[in-house]
Amino acid sequence: MQELTSLTTLVSAMWLSVAILAGGLARTRNRSPWVWFLLTAFLGPIAAFLLVVWPPLPARP
Repeated sequence: MQELTSLTTLVSAMWLSVAILAGGLARTRNRSPWVWFLLTAFLGPIAAFLLVVWPPLPARP
């Protein structure tokens, strides 16, 4: 049971880390960091992959 708890904690920490990194990457690609953080928190690596593949938005004036 202890092994399952450690694995769950590790996966949760990695999932949250990817969501935080996606939020930071979204800012550099002229997208909303909070929206992409939440999308990645719920959809995981799929949302992060979409963020990397889609072209950046044009800079706002």
